[in-house]
Amino acid sequence: MFATILKSVLRQMRRHPLYVGLNMFGLALGVGVFLTLTLLVRYEYSFNAALPDVDRLVRVDTHWTMPGTPPGEVAGSTFRALPFLREDFPEIEAGTRFENTELQTEQDGVFSSFVSGLTDPAFFSVFGLKLLHGAPDQALAQPDGLVLSDHAAIRLFGTTEVMGRTVRLNRNGVTVTHTVTGVLARRTTPDLFSGIEMMAPFSSEDMTTRFCFLSWGSDCGRIYLKFRRAGDIDAVSARLRDFVMRHAAGADSDSHALGTHPEKIFGLLLAKLGEARFRDFHVLYAEDGVDRTVINSIGLMGLLALALACANAVNLATARAGLRAREVAIRKTLGASRRTLLVQFMGEAVLVAFIAGVLGLALCELLVPEVASLTGEALVVRYGLVGVVLPLIILVCGFACGIYPSLILSGYRPAAVLAAARMPSGGRGAARLRDALVTGQFGIAITIVICMLVINHQTVFMRTADPGYVRSGLLIGSAMPGHDLAAQRKMLDALRAVPGVITAGFGELAPRPDTKNLGTYSYDRPAGPVSVYLLQDVVSVSYFEVYRPRLLAGRWFDAAHGQDDLPPRDEAPTRKANVVLNAGAVSRFGFAAPDQAIGKIIKSGGMTARIIGVIDDMRFESPRQAIYPEIIFFNTLANQPFNDPIPAVRFQGIVEADMVRRLNRAWAGILPDASSDFSAVDARMSAYYSGDERRGRIFTLGAAAALLIACLGLYGLAAFAAARRVHEIGIRKTLGATGRQIVALLLGDFLRPVALSCVLACPVAWVVMRRWLAGFDERITLTPAHFLIAVAGAFAIAILTVLGQTFHLARAEPARALRAE
Repeated sequence: MFATILKSVLRQMRRHPLYVGLNMFGLALGVGVFLTLTLLVRYEYSFNAALPDVDRLVRVDTHWTMPGTPPGEVAGSTFRALPFLREDFPEIEAGTRFENTELQTEQDGVFSSFVSGLTDPAFFSVFGLKLLHGAPDQALAQPDGLVLSDHAAIRLFGTTEVMGRTVRLNRNGVTVTHTVTGVLARRTTPDLFSGIEMMAPFSSEDMTTRFCFLSWGSDCGRIYLKFRRAGDIDAVSARLRDFVMRHAAGADSDSHALGTHPEKIFGLLLAKLGEARFRDFHVLYAEDGVDRTVINSIGLMGLLALALACANAVNLATARAGLRAREVAIRKTLGASRRTLLVQFMGEAVLVAFIAGVLGLALCELLVPEVASLTGEALVVRYGLVGVVLPLIILVCGFACGIYPSLILSGYRPAAVLAAARMPSGGRGAARLRDALVTGQFGIAITIVICMLVINHQTVFMRTADPGYVRSGLLIGSAMPGHDLAAQRKMLDALRAVPGVITAGFGELAPRPDTKNLGTYSYDRPAGPVSVYLLQDVVSVSYFEVYRPRLLAGRWFDAAHGQDDLPPRDEAPTRKANVVLNAGAVSRFGFAAPDQAIGKIIKSGGMTARIIGVIDDMRFESPRQAIYPEIIFFNTLANQPFNDPIPAVRFQGIVEADMVRRLNRAWAGILPDASSDFSAVDARMSAYYSGDERRGRIFTLGAAAALLIACLGLYGLAAFAAARRVHEIGIRKTLGATGRQIVALLLGDFLRPVALSCVLACPVAWVVMRRWLAGFDERITLTPAHFLIAVAGAFAIAILTVLGQTFHLARAEPARALRAE
């Protein structure tokens, strides 16, 4: 039987290469796209899954409910909580703190940065990551220990045999010598530590002086816990409110506590690491979060591409069924049973699916590296998964593509077929099936195209939307370490002296801030006091000229006004200052318009602040987040330094790359031991957009594949119709029909299912995209243009697909067409 099936397939390839080629190529394309996107979806779903005992691992998150701002979960917590957690909950087996940081090496004035983390010696007790060299329980035990990834070891020394070697590391301008005490083994599965190149222990100075180790209101990293049993996680979660009440409470004057009722504003949550990849998409400041809906949509797109390819094969096989009618009639006359014919035709379909599957696997090998480069993920072909999935695809596709044509072919009656002058066409039922499949194919393709257009438009909008300040001509550097007043003055003078620089200034916040300082401020309204949790920034002279925010009411700071300058911190009980608010803060305090806030007094503890100006909101963070209500203070550098100020300069007349080099040299003249890293706003903010951009490219590829598969099917049907309607067209032209009328008739027949698919696709795409756009604080409007462009494009592609066959058929000579029939 196999030999018969093979011979039949080869014969069909010789007799009808167009149909068989379209069938195989369409199936191969569907299989290749499906396998590629399946590997991508599996990668996302396997994030953290390979961590040892992942079902017992959690991250301690913080939930804030502050006045004037919406409640939200933050991916991190105060380091002060860890010793109390281990003391109060014996269910915890081990715990560790982890702070993402950037450690640098310096050689000849050139800094090399490494993705790094500071952590506790118990890190390997929690995570159990394997070391290529070194003992896990000792790797971070000594204060100067350093664990490298194998990639970092090769980058630094050219080998992984680096135990005991020393590395001079620069952190915030301070150089410290570390000794390599461990090398991480390479991991082939994704997790939250996949990109870490260096790990060092916290210093004793960190733990005794840094605010995040001492205060319950701080947050500079994450706490990870390993429980003795997975079932203990929910039990401990239920007792965390009481835990907060016991340990975070304190007098209002205690800067390390959260007041007498901390549970009203502060809570701790246990986020299971096995679920963190998708959960973190809705958590503030979680860098590894991915929208589950988007990933599922990518998987669905792969499945739909495979379904389109199968529908395409069914369409072509159904259309071609009549061409084999006489073969079936003769074989039945010679004694072949319907069962034998059914098995043969199903076998042919499975064999074609097998060949397409092999071609699809080859296409997957080509697509996976491209998709990996588009998404930035370490995506590779997993042959264990492919070895299971591909045979199932071949069997399912072969069965789906062959069952209906096999039933039609094996059911022909020999006498009726041999007595007929023409081949059977399958009747209205087959025609309706073909139209339904074309409608479904183009409906799916058009839906994907509309989604692709909206996603790409939203991504472009996020990059180009007005952030509330002028981005062009603006460069921002790294935070200047330390609190040296003289050094800060010299830095501003040095930057302003660089040729091409218009002006330079300091701020404690910048686009994509590393740290944030927040505080609660109250305003006494006649109906009662209103409290708002405000993001606090301190800016220098020239800040307004550097960022150029929009002033909505009042005035900006002026060094000539003495009260504008922020008083020294040692005057805390009686501090008075003039401040500027953003539009969001004005709205939260209940002012109907910005000018109504001018001159009003707000208070925070012993601080009394008078509002002198209101600026428009400035976006420094993700477009998915609402902009924080903000209060801005002024520091002229006359009396006190900034806390780790971030320099920014406005320049003109110089190429950006040249200006960056000049600014870096000026920085090195003041702080030779610290990296400056001046960059444009788009570069700093790109992390907020890159994920959506990468997945938008995947949707673009999926849309192109879906359209191509749908067009293959439409082209095959057009070729089939051209072969079967020659006689009809000959009669019509004999009766006086013009070529233009024939073209219009044929195009109408071909495009009718395409038009129906557009009607069905638009509402589906509208619902899906409306839900997706709801996740952004700033978003585009879903306009008819997105749908009209997709529909017009689908019609144009469909017309171009069938136009050649249509013109060929319309130009047929009537006499020759009727004689041929």
